[in-house]
Amino acid sequence: MAKNQKINRFKYIEAFSEVISSGSVSAAAKNLGVSQPAVSQLIKKLENAVGVPLFIRRNGLIFPTARADSLRDDVEQLLTQLDKIQMQLNFGRSNELMLNPLRFTASLSFVNEIMPMVIAHIHNLKPEMLFYVNSLPVAGMTQALLGGNVDFALNTKQPDHSNIISKKLLSAREVFVMPTNHPLAAKSKLSLKDIDNEKMILSSRTDPSYETHRALLYKHRVRFQKVLESPFSTLSLSMIPQLQALSITNVLIAELVCQHNDDITWRYVDEFTHETDFYLSMPPWLHDSTTEKLFLSSFKDCLKETTDKLDIEVIGA
Repeated sequence: MAKNQKINRFKYIEAFSEVISSGSVSAAAKNLGVSQPAVSQLIKKLENAVGVPLFIRRNGLIFPTARADSLRDDVEQLLTQLDKIQMQLNFGRSNELMLNPLRFTASLSFVNEIMPMVIAHIHNLKPEMLFYVNSLPVAGMTQALLGGNVDFALNTKQPDHSNIISKKLLSAREVFVMPTNHPLAAKSKLSLKDIDNEKMILSSRTDPSYETHRALLYKHRVRFQKVLESPFSTLSLSMIPQLQALSITNVLIAELVCQHNDDITWRYVDEFTHETDFYLSMPPWLHDSTTEKLFLSSFKDCLKETTDKLDIEVIGA
């Protein structure tokens, strides 16, 4: 492999990745299922091709140079992309390839209350798994899925695109959340008449539930003082004790938040039967894959105690 010759064989990149991640040529050879001399030869040819040393050999050990360290992330992304290409090529014929790393985008309530449990559960099953998580609006989730920048999206609204598959995970009835020391918290169940003249924290006007909530309150002639409006449900819930106000969210998130916040509690309201749907969205080639099944089983297992308590059926798992 002559100096500066174009590197057109991925086995060199794969060998580089294994050596830099495992820290030794012997471990890399074992992981790749080849001989140690074969890996050493691949690394030597790769260094000859790029024209600079990528590793320092000292006392039988091997250490990456600054140049090798700078290439680490790009190489990992390249190999991940190759895995995804393989999954897409095998779409409809094989779904056994496990994706690693896993990249999620999710609403903030998912990120704060559900994803930590799911990630920990998957990590216990797959300690080698790497995770990336961010939060985007639905439009951003759609573009991220279409562009291959994330693998799964989790939200209470599904992206509307023919090249994205969405699976409903569950439906959760909406409830009123209030301070634990609020007079209404003494009642086991409420009606909308009980809400009259209370302070209210509402969702953002861009949220479809905003108009649903307002319409129902106005229909029953419930007067209220709006003290905060926000698209972030976790922010709204955290402000309830400080503002001594009521807020509306789905019972699953309400219960999860209340489990670690003794200052707030939730109650059903007789006339308030609207439900929030939870969706998992993905590109078609990940649908029914081993990776999706791992997420769904972990999601169901992590929430089982809570969903059983609330009598919520997890549909997608």
